[in-house]
Amino acid sequence: MNNFVAILPAAGNSSRYSGEIPKQFLTIDGRTILELSIRPLLDFSECLGVCVLVPPEDQYHKALEIIDNPKMFLVEGGTSRIDSVAKGVKFWQQSELSYDYILIHDAARPCLRSSDVQQLLDSIDKETDGVVLGIPCSDTIKRLSAKDSLILETVDRSDLWRAFTPQIFKKEVLQMNTTEENMDKEFTDEASLVEANGGKLKMVKGFEDNIKLTFPEDLGLIKSILSSQGRLEG
Repeated sequence: MNNFVAILPAAGNSSRYSGEIPKQFLTIDGRTILELSIRPLLDFSECLGVCVLVPPEDQYHKALEIIDNPKMFLVEGGTSRIDSVAKGVKFWQQSELSYDYILIHDAARPCLRSSDVQQLLDSIDKETDGVVLGIPCSDTIKRLSAKDSLILETVDRSDLWRAFTPQIFKKEVLQMNTTEENMDKEFTDEASLVEANGGKLKMVKGFEDNIKLTFPEDLGLIKSILSSQGRLEG
């Protein structure tokens, strides 16, 4: 079995969402986005634990029913995504659990299917440092001028993919790369961190509806997707 522990960075302030409540604690049919994002992971016997990195003095997590699950652990997060992930990696290093892989998932990506998690686990091999879930780009991609948004060129999309989460890595790879030296650098996901340090990763195709809650208008779409997946009551 490919036993793993999970890390969900949830200490961000949701700057692009611009709501009073952090987006991961918004609710759909009485369940938070965070709980919906975690649930598919807890259903796997290979998942030995889930560490959620929460804001300092956070009050929202106390209302989560899921925190009573023995696999759940809450840890104070950092000032950036990578900083929070590093704290999660350190937490698992200091635990007594025996695991081989660390899975990272966005706290605001609640439409994850169990089949996507299984796809990641089935794709693990000794030759690569990790596996990233994503889909091929189907839209036409344009490169713009940062100054005035004029189109500079149309980019060949034949080998371009959109990267999602979860992403899963050999534990040693994340332990080696979540260093103080890397904390000040800009990485939008953990795969880019591992890539920048010479890691060998591969991509596997998941479902396109594994979307992330980023803007207020995404909430209705997420509710529709969850309903179609049979994950909402009524």
